[in-house]
Amino acid sequence: MAFTTVGGGLSTYIPTTNDIATGALQVEFTRSVNSFALSRYATLVPVTKMQGYYLRQDVADNARVTSANEYAWGLGTDRPAGKQNNFEFVSYTTERFAFPFYIPQETANQAAWDTVAQHARSRAQLAMTRRTSAAATALATTANWGVTNYTTAAGSNGPVGSAYVGTGAWVGSAAGDGYIQQTIQQVLQIVGKTTAGAVSPSQLIMVISPTVANYISQAPEVKEYVKYMAQSVSCLQGTDTFSRWGIPSTLFGLGDVVVDDSVVVTSKQGATVSSSYVLGNGAYFVSRPAGLVGVEGANSFSTLQIFAYEDMTVEQFNDPLNRRIEGRVIDNSVAAVVAPVSGFAVLDVTA
Repeated sequence: MAFTTVGGGLSTYIPTTNDIATGALQVEFTRSVNSFALSRYATLVPVTKMQGYYLRQDVADNARVTSANEYAWGLGTDRPAGKQNNFEFVSYTTERFAFPFYIPQETANQAAWDTVAQHARSRAQLAMTRRTSAAATALATTANWGVTNYTTAAGSNGPVGSAYVGTGAWVGSAAGDGYIQQTIQQVLQIVGKTTAGAVSPSQLIMVISPTVANYISQAPEVKEYVKYMAQSVSCLQGTDTFSRWGIPSTLFGLGDVVVDDSVVVTSKQGATVSSSYVLGNGAYFVSRPAGLVGVEGANSFSTLQIFAYEDMTVEQFNDPLNRRIEGRVIDNSVAAVVAPVSGFAVLDVTA
């Protein structure tokens, strides 16, 4: 039999979008805080174009008062002229990825469950792992943080222009050292100043790997902190962050602590398995006032944002010649540190 073709030839089949499966993946993965930790510290921004711009303002202008008389307006005199706030438009370009799967037609016909949705869910996990890895790369890239809001190591001073003063390695930090507390409280002050008070300590989230979480929970400094906390009993009995990782969620004034336990496997099939956590030995402080899902074109202090042109789109092809269903999960997105002044990066807490 002849098949409907586009541009001539035979055996052409037309893809269809599985809206039900797409919606299910969005609910289960990209918009669920219980699936991948990325959804707890990044803002997802659906966009209508693959290329676009986001606004980055000089927030210092909102607190700049160089003279008490600068804005005074005397009776009968000209009004204060003022100055335009400094700003820039930063471009982004999303990147498309496809994660394919194949199902024999006989399997799909005889299965008592939705095999397309099952395979799509597996591919979505792979897509989210790639997205999380891209976000980790964005956080670990010093060029994304300007000159004021990062340090290469907890024990080293920040670059020229940064107010960060090196404390010491977090590993084994004693109660008398207080390196973890000093680092966190410095970050709280730096972010407060660089945002002109727009981001409060209660809005800052510390994002770390399980490796760093173990360093923190095992440090004598933190053990002493927990011992004398008024909420120590409730910590021992309750919160997920403490029960899993031994860290209070409001450590030293933070709004929250997120341990991203996403794992990436870098070895090929058949080779010795090589895997690691997507986040290394760094500690990244971010804010997310815009919440889980942002608005395209809005000015936001959300530090890390995911611009998504396609968000886990599921497509399937019915291929009668080969008696199979071919499917794919498509992620067309890019991760960007949109508001570096609202966060801080400590690239290595072990040094």
